[in-house]
Amino acid sequence: MTKSVRVENADTAPYKVLVQTWDKGPEGEPDRLVSEVVLGNPADMTSPGSTYITSTRYLVIKEA
Repeated sequence: MTKSVRVENADTAPYKVLVQTWDKGPEGEPDRLVSEVVLGNPADMTSPGSTYITSTRYLVIKEA
């Protein structure tokens, strides 16, 4: 099942948020980076419908 996810940089500090979307690799192969979005300003948000998870897709969210 696909789950749409929205990530927001809700901090007023000057630090950026990096949102990576990954697909799990089949049968022990390495995972594949699908996209990276940098949320550089307070209230920046990922685009609706562009960030989602499934049983084989996951997100990594970290400070950039």
